[in-house]
Amino acid sequence: MAPAGTKRRSVRQATTRRHERSVYVDPESDEDDFEAEAEAEDDFEPEQEAAHAPPQKRRRVAPKTKHITRSKSVSKSKAGVKLTLKGVGKRRRWNKALVATPRKDFNGPTDGKIPAWTSLPLEILRDIFIYASRPLHDSTSLGNVDWLMKTARVCRAFAQPALEAYYISPSLLAKVWPHHLLELLRLPREKRYMDYNVKPRNVSIHVGELAYTAHNKPLFDLSTLLRELPQLQHLEVLHPVDEPPFRPGPKMQPWHYPSTMFRTLQEVGQRLKSFRWNRDMINVDASDLYGFMAQTHLGTPFEYLERLTVCRFNYTDSAEPTPEEGSEIAAPAGLSTSIALLPHLKDLTFVSCDVITDKFLERLPKFLQRLELTNCLEVTSDMLQTYLAVGGSELRELVLNHNISLNLAFLPGLKTVCPKLEVLKMELQYYSERMNSDDAAPLYDELITAAEVPTWPATLRHLELIHIQRCSPEAAQNIFRSLVDGAQELPDLRNIVLHSHINIPWRDRAGFRDQWIDRLRRVYLRDNKPACPHLGSLRQYRLFKQAQGAGRGIPPLDKLAADAKDEDFTIGRSMSHIRVSPNKPHNGDTDVYSDSSPDKSRPKRRSRRVAAASQASAASQSASPPAADSESEADDDNNDEDDWRKQPETHIQGLCSVVDVRIDNQRPRENQFTEGDFLDSEASGDEDWHEGADGDDEEGYAW
Repeated sequence: MAPAGTKRRSVRQATTRRHERSVYVDPESDEDDFEAEAEAEDDFEPEQEAAHAPPQKRRRVAPKTKHITRSKSVSKSKAGVKLTLKGVGKRRRWNKALVATPRKDFNGPTDGKIPAWTSLPLEILRDIFIYASRPLHDSTSLGNVDWLMKTARVCRAFAQPALEAYYISPSLLAKVWPHHLLELLRLPREKRYMDYNVKPRNVSIHVGELAYTAHNKPLFDLSTLLRELPQLQHLEVLHPVDEPPFRPGPKMQPWHYPSTMFRTLQEVGQRLKSFRWNRDMINVDASDLYGFMAQTHLGTPFEYLERLTVCRFNYTDSAEPTPEEGSEIAAPAGLSTSIALLPHLKDLTFVSCDVITDKFLERLPKFLQRLELTNCLEVTSDMLQTYLAVGGSELRELVLNHNISLNLAFLPGLKTVCPKLEVLKMELQYYSERMNSDDAAPLYDELITAAEVPTWPATLRHLELIHIQRCSPEAAQNIFRSLVDGAQELPDLRNIVLHSHINIPWRDRAGFRDQWIDRLRRVYLRDNKPACPHLGSLRQYRLFKQAQGAGRGIPPLDKLAADAKDEDFTIGRSMSHIRVSPNKPHNGDTDVYSDSSPDKSRPKRRSRRVAAASQASAASQSASPPAADSESEADDDNNDEDDWRKQPETHIQGLCSVVDVRIDNQRPRENQFTEGDFLDSEASGDEDWHEGADGDDEEGYAW
């Protein structure tokens, strides 16, 4: 407790100031503000109190002292305090200036006509919303779903196409969302805004939403949802172990395909176009596994299946049966023979399937248009080359990611065995089977030898080779040279992504990188012209055409008044057209000067170290003339190495929108550490002192 003297003094102060109005003055206020407040205090008249109502004594509590730090204090020069009298208890207005969304107004000339977006057909609006909201199934795409819902509430014309864009592929990102969707599909027709049952085409659901219960909800039965979707075409149950790094994470509740799911598909009469098998979700013994799959593939729902994904079929529990030696009885159904029962299959994907061994690929269908092999341990180049020789004639897309035993030895014959190939993607980064072990090293000795020169099909459109490693500089040079020399035979190539890791000295690697990045960009990169800046409105474009037709100079965009009329528009003074000569040839160590650049005789800025080295070399040349001859010979050798800059390319394709080539000596790892991982968590508070800084600025310390 406070001392008695202190308490009594506070009571006396409260009694003497009972009828006085307290005035708050900012300690940093100016004297003028205080005088204005004093004048306002003189004009203030307190209300008369009733005589029979004696004033009540209130216990005043000392206000808590709020410590103001140096960073939060505001100096006088930055902000002035303006004191105003406000009514006690008056409701404050909402500050609309702080919540108003800034609009990007068009300041150019315009006719003021807004296109009738709401008059577009429903199908066009739906496709626009689908394109703008992708993807909807990632864990970070909740904002896209929210954007679609807000778009549906913009106007009545946007409601149906935006809702259809969502319900074509409903996003089920939470455990309770499947229950809400099922309740919506079961609503009476008179309570529906549209017929929701016929809208969904694609159902992709995470296994966690099926293996665990939502709040106050039972386990969700996938069969009940499929029964309400007569137009379903794509069905996938996703598992996190099927994605990089392909390792089991925290222990998850097991979930299996319901026994009634395939029977429900048969009863409703759906015709699936894509499906995903996962071995961990099939609750069937290994002896009956492939018989069950073969019977399912022969059913009506899989009759027109075009895309199939097979995940986690290991050799231990899913090995294909092999016939006995000398037996004339055909081998029982296996994974490859079960897949061959799908007559319309065009797209086949294997993820973490160690069952692919020996001649497994040869038993696959020969009419596939897309093949993907991801994290398959036993796949080698010999196996792949054998399959491509018999089944690669119709292949359009080949994706080979994270296969630890697969190298690039099949590339020399790719043009012959895959004449229709359009997309080739390979990612050569590998992952350990266990988190506490490092067994991600490739199982091949060399990615591609120097004697193997790749060949590319003429129909190739997209080439992506990421993390090229374990190859000599000559072998990597063969890959780059094959693209440069074969540019005339690759007219459809539009995307090139090559990331290579070469372990050579840094000087050689720098020259190697400059040469091949420059040549590939010179041969393939498209020279994109900037968009016309006069397409802001129809009227702006019309004025631009008038100026262009008159052969006069085009005024800047900010000179075109928004309220100017077409007949009042006058062409400004014609601009003088000066032809600028092309850039002169140069090497990598010199700058390029245009015609407006200063004369080359102008001394360039040099560091002290370079200047000292130049003076020393000049002194040595004057002292010993034979040394100058040797240095000139060395310069000739360097010029010979840079001859590729002066030699013209045999063919310039110039149609690729993406040419991403990276050459370094990094080692691909699962967790790549960069400079940001070694910086401090926060900036140091003791910044340097700068002479002449404003003393009122209290951002830093005084010392």
